[in-house]
Amino acid sequence: LLQRLRERARPVLQRMPSVPAFKAMLTADGGVCSVDGQRLEFDPWSPTQHRCLACGRQFTGERHDRAWAHQQHLWLSERAAHLATLAAVGGQAEAAEQANRLLQHYRSYEDYPNRDNVLGPSRLFFSTYLESIWLANYLTAAMLLREADLVQPETADVVNTVADEAANLIGEFDEGLSNRQTWHNAALAAAAVWFEDEELATRIIEGRSGMLTHLLHGFGADGMWFEGDNYHLFALRGQLLAMGWARQAGVDMLADAQLAGRLAAALRAPTLTALPDYTFPARKDSRFGVSLAQPM
Repeated sequence: LLQRLRERARPVLQRMPSVPAFKAMLTADGGVCSVDGQRLEFDPWSPTQHRCLACGRQFTGERHDRAWAHQQHLWLSERAAHLATLAAVGGQAEAAEQANRLLQHYRSYEDYPNRDNVLGPSRLFFSTYLESIWLANYLTAAMLLREADLVQPETADVVNTVADEAANLIGEFDEGLSNRQTWHNAALAAAAVWFEDEELATRIIEGRSGMLTHLLHGFGADGMWFEGDNYHLFALRGQLLAMGWARQAGVDMLADAQLAGRLAAALRAPTLTALPDYTFPARKDSRFGVSLAQPM
């Protein structure tokens, strides 16, 4: 596994990826081929040239670039966590250096505009839940570096600023019992661990929109997420990450038999409700069948 992580990290170790200087934009035409209507290929190394895999045409322009930025910001946070893992577990000094550089590139986080949003406040994206996914990865990288004594002082300062501002943004948009709120909880729990903020951790675990509420009321007695099958895996992944951060804060929710049973039911539900072709039935406002035979 470590060797595979090293091989996959090689391109990012050889050169620094482009960090978008602008926030993502959600449009009907950005990132879409005007001829075929197909999504343009995401190439993390091509910030201004975007290719349609169906017809081979190349597209340029701000709207395509800002659609690309949506995926690039998320990809960069994942790469930072990947590099920090290599540094902390594999003792790879160049990975530690590159992870620190990636985290520092977001020193201008507060300059990204909190406007043109679709669903809640956001600086890098257009919806708060995307900001939450990004922040959880970003703080994972920072925590790995800090625990391995590899985080640089400048990096720690940047992370402090980013985490404080992002947590305030996310915290002001409470979505209640929503699949998206599970990711808000994960990001805020990560911030609580980073800052060693016991009050924030308690609120995210025990609050009316917190992890306990989601586990006991979002997932039914049959284990299925209440909003429908197509949201189940998304909500479950956010919930698992949030609970993992809670454990880092010293709270093991699975020590309670009732909570452990509810999570076990949620983990079994996809298999029990799958159709013979291994797809979810599209119920409630689910629009697409999700294949259990394909990686998510």
